Amino acid sequence: MKRIRLKRHATEDCHAKESPVLDAWVADSYLTRLRGLLGKKRLDDSDGLLLKRCASVHTFWMHYPLDLVFMDKKGKVVKCQEGVKPFRTASARGAYYTLELNQGVISKQGISESDHFYW
Repeated sequence: MKRIRLKRHATEDCHAKESPVLDAWVADSYLTRLRGLLGKKRLDDSDGLLLKRCASVHTFWMHYPLDLVFMDKKGKVVKCQEGVKPFRTASARGAYYTLELNQGVISKQGISESDHFYW
């Protein structure tokens, strides 16, 4: 899988600002999306996995909870879901990308539905 650098444009209280950068592995094939983070150690808070063409994920056989950020084709956040425990599913209508993050990263970085990611 290749790695990319994700930047986030956050809009809070009508003030736009740049936010911390995340490095992400890109899962853009059927096999890389299927495998996801299975068998991987817990992510660092600055790392993630970006799943392309993915509006629904599962955490079956995971050993740790994840934060999930669902985005449309333009990188606009359509849904955030924090602390998704192992053996669960999650989805978002209108999502094209799903960003899997270490539990707690959404709140630590203040990621919200008004944000846009770009790479």
